[in-house]
Amino acid sequence: MSTDVERELARTTAQRGFRFGLHDFVAAVRGVEGLKRHNAESYYGDTTKQTLLDRKTLELIRIGVFIASDALVSHIQVHMHAAHKAGATPEEILDLLEMVRGWVGNPRGVKGLEAWRRTFRPDLPTIDRVVELT
Repeated sequence: MSTDVERELARTTAQRGFRFGLHDFVAAVRGVEGLKRHNAESYYGDTTKQTLLDRKTLELIRIGVFIASDALVSHIQVHMHAAHKAGATPEEILDLLEMVRGWVGNPRGVKGLEAWRRTFRPDLPTIDRVVELT
């Protein structure tokens, strides 16, 4: 990768508090200018600076939205990490998951719980497994 791409990927991580595989993909396919456009068009561009909500609140909202929209567990995880980095405790995030699960249904809620487990308690067995069939 070129130094310009590496710098933009580093800026991506600093701006968002995480970097997802999508960012590396955009950089590889579209180059540094494509990644800059992607970053400018995302909600981490100028819009984050225009809200009255703090970063912790924004990330908690994003977690709920991504669970409701049936996002990948890994995508939910990066926002849990960002929320935690912004000051949300694992317990607060778990409380949010319990609320969201009641509104969006168990299958999507379980994906949120699995994201929480992978983020904060990877020592626990995966939630998405069959334990016993009779």
